Amino acid sequence: ASAAMVTAILIGDRAALDEMVLDRMRAAGTYHVVAISGGNVAIVVVLCVVLARLVVRGARPAALLALAAVVAYGLIVGREPSVTRAVTAATIYLVLGLAGLRPGALPVLALVAGGIAIVDPLQVIDVGAWLSFGATAGLVLAAPRWMAWARGRAGPGLVARAGLVLAAMVAATLAAELAVLPVQALVFGRVGLVGLVANLIAVPAMTVVQAAGAVAVVAAPWAPGLAWIAAGGAHAGTTLLVESARIADAAPWFVWRTPPASPAWAAVYYGGGIGWLLADRPGLRRAAAGGVVIGAIALCTAPALGRAVPPADRLRLTAIDVGQGDALLLQWPTGRSMLVDAGGGDAGIGARVVVPAVQAAGVRRLDWLVITHADRDHIGGAREVVRVLRPREIWDGVPVEPDASRAALVAEAAGLGIPWRQVTRGDVLRLAGVRLEVRHPPVPDWERPRVRNDDSVVLRVTYGDVSLLLTGDAGAEFEAAGLPDEDHARLRVLKVGHHGSRTSTSEAFVARVRPDLALVSVGRGNLFGHPVPDVLGRLDRARAIVLRTDRDGAVALETDGRVIDVRTAMGRRFRVLAWPDP
Repeated sequence: ASAAMVTAILIGDRAALDEMVLDRMRAAGTYHVVAISGGNVAIVVVLCVVLARLVVRGARPAALLALAAVVAYGLIVGREPSVTRAVTAATIYLVLGLAGLRPGALPVLALVAGGIAIVDPLQVIDVGAWLSFGATAGLVLAAPRWMAWARGRAGPGLVARAGLVLAAMVAATLAAELAVLPVQALVFGRVGLVGLVANLIAVPAMTVVQAAGAVAVVAAPWAPGLAWIAAGGAHAGTTLLVESARIADAAPWFVWRTPPASPAWAAVYYGGGIGWLLADRPGLRRAAAGGVVIGAIALCTAPALGRAVPPADRLRLTAIDVGQGDALLLQWPTGRSMLVDAGGGDAGIGARVVVPAVQAAGVRRLDWLVITHADRDHIGGAREVVRVLRPREIWDGVPVEPDASRAALVAEAAGLGIPWRQVTRGDVLRLAGVRLEVRHPPVPDWERPRVRNDDSVVLRVTYGDVSLLLTGDAGAEFEAAGLPDEDHARLRVLKVGHHGSRTSTSEAFVARVRPDLALVSVGRGNLFGHPVPDVLGRLDRARAIVLRTDRDGAVALETDGRVIDVRTAMGRRFRVLAWPDP
């Protein structure tokens, strides 16, 4: 584990690191120490200058050696954007020093930013660049002011000097964290104070790991004893670094999930920050600080989020684009909400996609979470949904007790006191003129050892003359039984079963349902070939309008019970009306 950490910090190769450790570091705000960037390059420069001064006289020869070392380091590590930015900044600084100049940090930062934007314009929209330049700008502009204030109040003596060292670390961490707070809130949906504490440990530990690891690598062929000692130091630093990330586990209340907020609040935040830096009177500085506080609160709470809910007379169904999986958000005219499945495929789908998408639709807390069945592509993001959106009730159909994913979700719900309900065919929910009926599965008559697609919960939602049939992955077993009673709705929406596989959406089923709109939740270029041509042909012959998340992105349907308005993430807008009665 220590070898993997040393490798990551020295050359940016994180392949051998434990994913659980990386997740914990992300939550603690210390992941940056294993992503080669300005901090790592700065340590290389400082160590090279210090070592060079031991063997050569004069600042210029030392700077020249450091320049050669940092360029070589950049070539070894690779051409990742973060490495390029850091090596470019270090090169400019050292070259100007060789020319007899003492460049200021802010001009160097501006020069690097301008040069990189010219050479690679796409860096302007790269979140990594925002974080790098934002954090560095915070260090350059704010940290020195806070340190000047601390020095003015520090007394003489060793304790005071130690306090100033601690104050410098706190000022640097605080300045960097505050500088990128809007980016973290808007892009990652997460802000917190845990990084302020964790980085006080992690950054010095990273320095030890990098320095000791470099010595171990260089000394191993000719001085095994020295390499052994250095490796011990690197191991100690790694242990401290990894354990510092556990602060996020011990104090989860220090990290907040933020709902999607307007970027205008970031402008308010940064406008206040710039005003605080430029103000020359206490009153103006306090007013500017107030703008920072207001912007931060708004970014963390998204006060306008309620405007995203559907109008009071409308029912909305949103097919969230989760790739090869399902996640459907149903919102009642009264504001109640139900999420049917939560995507899957990779562990982060809930945090990265499902939760932000649900929140962007105006939902701060779910009323129901329905797990149609416990396949990974339907339940994968559910734990994060439960943690953040705290549904008031969770539904599933046929319980599969041995399934690990379902068991983990049951445990999560139990820990949060969320009721779990088994639903079967015939269960009905009536609310605000909307009728939701469970059409499948029937009460099971045998215990399931594993998850089956044909046990999927199937829901039919009816609002006025519009019906929505949400089929999960149900296939031939459900379709053969048919729908027991005729659907008299004049407009019908079918969520195509099993992502458009050949095991679902049979000719007879399509003829009975007669969908006007067909939603296919499917991943682009998926290995299964979904949706298959046979299914698309059947839907085409039925004259159904097909909407696919792999091509259309997220799809939102809104209805007042008479017409359906369709919006897609790729920009399609149209209205579906029923043919007049004969």
